[in-house]
Amino acid sequence: MDIQINQEKALSLIRKASHKMGFLASPLQKDNYQRIWARDGVITGIAALASREESLIYTFRQTLITLGNHASPQGHIPSNVSVNGQSVSYGGLAGRADTGSWWLIGLCLYAKYTEEKDLLERFEQEIEQAFQLYQAWEYNNRELVYVPLAGDWADEYVLHGYVFYDQVLRYAALKLCGQQMNRQDWVDKSEAIKIAIYQNYYLHPDWVNTGIHPSAKKRAIEEKGFSSCLMASFHPAGYQLYADFLGNALAMIFRIHPEPEACINWAYQKIGVFVPSFYPTILEEDPDFHLLKNNYRYEFRNRPFEFHNGGIWPMVNGFWGLATYLYKGKAEAEFICNNIAELNKLNKWEFNECFNGKTYQPCGVPQCTWSAAGQVLLSNTIQKGFYLMD
Repeated sequence: MDIQINQEKALSLIRKASHKMGFLASPLQKDNYQRIWARDGVITGIAALASREESLIYTFRQTLITLGNHASPQGHIPSNVSVNGQSVSYGGLAGRADTGSWWLIGLCLYAKYTEEKDLLERFEQEIEQAFQLYQAWEYNNRELVYVPLAGDWADEYVLHGYVFYDQVLRYAALKLCGQQMNRQDWVDKSEAIKIAIYQNYYLHPDWVNTGIHPSAKKRAIEEKGFSSCLMASFHPAGYQLYADFLGNALAMIFRIHPEPEACINWAYQKIGVFVPSFYPTILEEDPDFHLLKNNYRYEFRNRPFEFHNGGIWPMVNGFWGLATYLYKGKAEAEFICNNIAELNKLNKWEFNECFNGKTYQPCGVPQCTWSAAGQVLLSNTIQKGFYLMD
């Protein structure tokens, strides 16, 4: 009964956040959350597919249409669109490198699970332009896109350069679109990106002398040692030696992680039940804290163990649980799912955006749609089966 109650509570929030234009990041009037967001909307839409609820799947379709209708002529997919369609954002001080990939992934998963390919046909030109834009963002034509500071979902964090998470998303977008649209060139490109991911982010003896920046990689290995968890980012000045748990989870889900079980085991032994967004937490005495404390739009939220800086996100843990289900089994995934529900349940099912990594107290925006989506995606995968990539 608890599973059914938990499921209904999460679905109820997603229904409440459903608008004729698509999924809202939150039904509350808070900052700019009451808009159609690319990453929030697609992640919530993937959860809708997993739920099999037709009305939510329809809202996912509207989300994809809203985003596609506001693609720029150059191939930019909006970060978010106002519900009246009159205000479109492609980013703030920096553009967003992950929105295009999320939209492309969403289109393909929608087509796969509904067996309706009309959106792929309708947006064929925009899809082509989005991939051309990503190719331009490689800059050096060496398979990896270059991402500015604040250029993806972790827009108030410290990562920049060749950010791992964005490469995984681009790989998945190319692979899925190549399969759905019979484009072997896109499938081939995805395989080239997969090799580049191994060469550049995998701190393993077999890949020591590979990648764009081998000298920096050697220094990273000297500092950190070999690791089963792929590193978060690097740039011309070296590696940013943080563990990105959303990026690693997606790499497992999209079947390109070289050591999934070892990575999951390491995280459980090192951290415990919940994974933070990034690890380790940046403390006030750490050099990166200076950059962190000045990177925000509305208010500073990245205090140690909060928000992107070691905060616990139900959305991230939903994907982590999905990866755990694939590589460790049902019992381990159910444990994670039950714990996500316990967080979402706080303050009478507040579904907060994130939680303090030490105290587990809410520290984000209430009624956050993708917090419910992380729970729904994982719960339905365990109960009914659902796979982002075969």
